[in-house]
Amino acid sequence: MRGNELVTTPAVANTAENNTENRQENVSIYKFGKSTYIVETVFDLDCKDTLEDVINRLIIKDIEKLSA
Repeated sequence: MRGNELVTTPAVANTAENNTENRQENVSIYKFGKSTYIVETVFDLDCKDTLEDVINRLIIKDIEKLSA
């Protein structure tokens, strides 16, 4: 992936649009050639699910879609 660049800027979400406590956002900027993609990931710090729970749920959803 030569010539591609990733810039990550962690921040706490506290804007007028997203004025929610106990949330943390992470903004990543990906540059591929002349295109720039800004990706915002938001985490709910009060969430009780583990990463394993989330991944298992995503796998089950994908399997259900394939079965349908």
